[in-house]
Amino acid sequence: MDKPLSKDDIAAMENQLKESVEKDRHYWRVNDVKCDAIHTAKTYEEFADRVAAAHLRPLDKSDFSKKAKKSWNQYATNDTDSKE
Repeated sequence: MDKPLSKDDIAAMENQLKESVEKDRHYWRVNDVKCDAIHTAKTYEEFADRVAAAHLRPLDKSDFSKKAKKSWNQYATNDTDSKE
C-alpha cells in the first residue's frame, strides 16, 4: 500500500488532471453563454443555437490574413493536363 508512485501512475494522474481542467473550462464557458442567453435570446431556438456554439471563439484580425493551404474545392481546380 505504501509503495512509491511509478512514472506511469504520475503520467496517468497528469492526463486525468488535464482532462478535468478542460471539462471544467467547457462547463463554465457553456454556463456563461447560458446565463447571457437566458436574458437576451428572443426564442428557445436562438437560446439553443447560442449554447450549441459556446465552444466557438470570435475571429481575430490575424485570422483573416492567414492564407489557405488548399483550395476550398480541390476538385474544381483547372487540372486538365492530367486528364488527357
